[in-house]
Amino acid sequence: MTEIDSVTKERAAKLALTIGRLFGVDPATIDDRSSSDSIEKWDSLGTVNLVSELETEFGIEFDLLEIAEFKNVGTVKQILRNKGVSV
Repeated sequence: MTEIDSVTKERAAKLALTIGRLFGVDPATIDDRSSSDSIEKWDSLGTVNLVSELETEFGIEFDLLEIAEFKNVGTVKQILRNKGVSV
């Protein structure tokens, strides 16, 4: 495994841990399809908290259009990648 792969896996695990902690779910059950439909506590306030945590964790800022796209974990990962965070 390359160093880049290792960092990517570490960041993806950090994302799952953050989502798990915020929404009270086992991080091992989180995949790209996980969303507010499958995670009970992922509501609008949960999204605000997730945004805040990710901005702090990864040292980035999201704009309103990006936040509006926080529909599932796969989309969140893509938005992070667009900001240069490999997950």
